[in-house]
Amino acid sequence: MRENPYRAYFEQAADVLFVLEPDDGSSSGEPDESGGFHYVEVNDALLQATGLSREGIVGKSPEDLLPADQTERVKAEYRRCLLGGEPVQFEQILNVPTGSRSWQVRLSPLRDGTGGVVQLLGAARDITWSRDFAQQLETVAAELPGFVYQLRLSAENEWDFTFVGERVEDICGVKADAVLADAGALMHRIHPDDYQRVIEESLASARSLIPGRSDFRICHRDGRIVWVEAHDLPQPLGDGSILLTGYINEISVQKALEAALISSETRYRQLVENANDIIYSLTAGGVFTYVSPNWTAQLGHPVESVIGTSISDHLHPDDLPRAMGVLQTIDETGRPQSGIEYRVRHRDGEWRWHTSNVSPFPSLEGGVDAYMGIARDITDQREMVERIRHLAEHDMLTDLPNRGLFFSHLEQAIRLARRRGERLALLFIDLDKFKPVNDHLGHAVGDQLLVDVARRMQSILRESDLVGRIGGDEFIVMLNDLKSPEEVLTVANSLLEGLREPFVLGEHRAEISASIGGALFPDHGDDGEALSRAADEAMYRAKEAGRDGVVLAD
Repeated sequence: MRENPYRAYFEQAADVLFVLEPDDGSSSGEPDESGGFHYVEVNDALLQATGLSREGIVGKSPEDLLPADQTERVKAEYRRCLLGGEPVQFEQILNVPTGSRSWQVRLSPLRDGTGGVVQLLGAARDITWSRDFAQQLETVAAELPGFVYQLRLSAENEWDFTFVGERVEDICGVKADAVLADAGALMHRIHPDDYQRVIEESLASARSLIPGRSDFRICHRDGRIVWVEAHDLPQPLGDGSILLTGYINEISVQKALEAALISSETRYRQLVENANDIIYSLTAGGVFTYVSPNWTAQLGHPVESVIGTSISDHLHPDDLPRAMGVLQTIDETGRPQSGIEYRVRHRDGEWRWHTSNVSPFPSLEGGVDAYMGIARDITDQREMVERIRHLAEHDMLTDLPNRGLFFSHLEQAIRLARRRGERLALLFIDLDKFKPVNDHLGHAVGDQLLVDVARRMQSILRESDLVGRIGGDEFIVMLNDLKSPEEVLTVANSLLEGLREPFVLGEHRAEISASIGGALFPDHGDDGEALSRAADEAMYRAKEAGRDGVVLAD
């Protein structure tokens, strides 16, 4: 690679980096608009991420490495950067030994001493997981009153959206495509007076990995000021970035109500009695002196039965200390507190989730002798957040743990087994004769077969064991607290026997079997990766041995 300012960064960067140049070398400064390219250098991060060798990349062309349906599109992006002399960004698919992966690529031109573009520097990030989860989000986003989004904070503190629901245009006045292309298209619509606070709150949530919540104003394209509330669930990714999965809903009506309460006592009474939210007041000791009629509508208790009772009579015992701590903070600071979440008991005995904003009523002596609060039922919203979390961790067809969740549980189980000196086992299960079912009876029948296979395996295994689906017709099982290696064969043979039983799929009947590979901790591996590799190799030996059998790792 030519010496240039990118050299040190290239050698030390954790990101995937590569350098390519046009086949003519661009020595004339007038590159061929239809010419080809070849790769001249890659960094170690690329080799680690793809499993490819340096010899398998350097000197090769895009035609050698990329899927045929991707090649011309990617070369067109290369030419756009080469001819335009400006950075470009795009997505591409690369087939590597670990499978087909989606990458987000940013190309930058490298110039010689005369200013001509002679090479291109590419930086890429694997966004396969994010793309898969985004497809899951799309199935629920249309049913929400607000919109779901995924906002990523890179290791270099740069923001970009990997998913945003279509309702962003209704609420914020900007199209989803524009937001995906440039995070600033949405983030710069945050009101200037709120912008710095919102960014700081998002950074705090991302860095602490604690769920965050913010209320702020959006400057809509049509000139309106729209109040919104945002909830974020942070998750660290393998490349050092943080992914915030969030939900934004409009709260303009709520904010208008809060402003009106301050301006007029008469207006206060009119709005309070008709508000969708619950308005309440408390003594310094936490006793209700007023609740609005909406308490009855939302929680079932008559208003008169609530007045004079303590918050301890209504809040969940686990949430009461936190609520009392909020009141103490208001006492000490004299400042309102917002976004307090807690459970409150409905008259029918069920618990409902509420969020409150609480403000102090100062006494004549200058202290706080009462509080006024506005509460909103967020039960459905919290259930939706939990549903989104569930979608991120489970296979959508069988509802079994997906690869990410399964291996997270596996690593935890290995740590526990290591401390206790116990054994556990991993089984890789690949269905035999599944493809003919899919091909001859259709994908709907094939999908139902996978669901029934999952349920049958769960019925055979113990409650302490875990089964997951890792793709296609491949399943994986973790067996905990084994007394002897023979137990692995006993369980595996029970699974084989159970899967041999015919499956009735509507008017169809299917008969399949399975090839199972097993590996034990610590005998065949001291961590999840080694154990997985051993079980996978054993499963392939079971297939080579004639299928419908089990093989343990050597």
